[in-house]
Amino acid sequence: MSCRERVLEALNLEEPDRVPCHLILIDANNVDKILEKPPMSDFDLLEQYKRENPDNWPEEINNLIESVETSIFSRCVEAAVEIGLDCMQVGIVPVEFIDDQSEGKNLMKDMFGRIWEARNNEGNFNPYYLYGTTNSIEKWEIVKDNLEGPVTKKYTNMAKKFYRRINKRHKDKIFVAVTNDLAGVFESASQGMGITYYSRMLHKDPNFIKEVHEVIARFTVDCYMSYMDAGAELFIESGDLAYKTGPMMSPKKFTEVLLPAYRIITEAVHERGGKIVLHTDGQVTPLLDFVVNCGFDGLQSLEPTAGVDLALVKKKVGDKICLMGNIDVANTLVYGTKEDVYNEVKYAIKTAGPGGGFIVSAANMHPGVNVPNLRWMVEATKKYGEYPLKI
Repeated sequence: MSCRERVLEALNLEEPDRVPCHLILIDANNVDKILEKPPMSDFDLLEQYKRENPDNWPEEINNLIESVETSIFSRCVEAAVEIGLDCMQVGIVPVEFIDDQSEGKNLMKDMFGRIWEARNNEGNFNPYYLYGTTNSIEKWEIVKDNLEGPVTKKYTNMAKKFYRRINKRHKDKIFVAVTNDLAGVFESASQGMGITYYSRMLHKDPNFIKEVHEVIARFTVDCYMSYMDAGAELFIESGDLAYKTGPMMSPKKFTEVLLPAYRIITEAVHERGGKIVLHTDGQVTPLLDFVVNCGFDGLQSLEPTAGVDLALVKKKVGDKICLMGNIDVANTLVYGTKEDVYNEVKYAIKTAGPGGGFIVSAANMHPGVNVPNLRWMVEATKKYGEYPLKI
């Protein structure tokens, strides 16, 4: 069975030949460890452009962002192939450098009004969210006009070329999914406005927040359709709807202001025969029915250190959506021994694997994850995940 067939069978809540194995990302520092460092790092390139083009370096380097991101994600997928994953996700990161080097920081801005710092991850760009600037209705109207006009055309064209180049190179070795990491509907709205203004408007005018979510959702659909034109079949919508202690707002409020936007996206993907998964960290158990009602085919993360009980989740919604994740990135994939990793994967498969509809996946990803531990996760999945399960 191919990687694509294996993953799609699990998403259809069936038993493939074995449980598939997925990661949302391999951070660039770990990609360098798996594939060796390239001759010039991202930060080497940035510093070179600053020296050679002191007056217009942001414009110059922004012209290269598409090719740089294609190279970064292609290497990420290549590393995923090398360690034996069945599925890896890619996606355009919608940031551009700005000529404001406050306190020596390399600052970037995105189309939603968020300011990011390009932090140095062993020579690689690591976007870190700082604050939002869309903190008024007037500023939102500007963002909205861009999302419904020139920005959409720019990013849909980029998305198609970006995915086609990466998938063409790797599709016979791994199933390449698409993510809108850093551009998910909820995060783009709440972070773009800043959580203080977002929260104020949520209580003052929830219909306004609902509209914001739906505008971003329609932009997301336009991008996803371009990815599908290039051959994409699986999407991971980035959410992060919960803290470790529980959801960021009540299930009732999420249903009121966010569910309609998510339905716009899931229905569009399903209409063209695709699959779509929601990624959200944190204690999401109170949101399980919400996720199902939004129309998602799967739920990724199932973060064990946030107290998510995999057995409970399997019992409640395992017959409705594919479960992906539950392998700990706080300890097990950072400090754990081979035995630790094997035992955690074995437990996850034994708990969520029966009957199908389960994909082993790290709950999230960060630069501190240890490459040998990732390899052990893949090895353990292949050892314990063959159907019919014998554990």
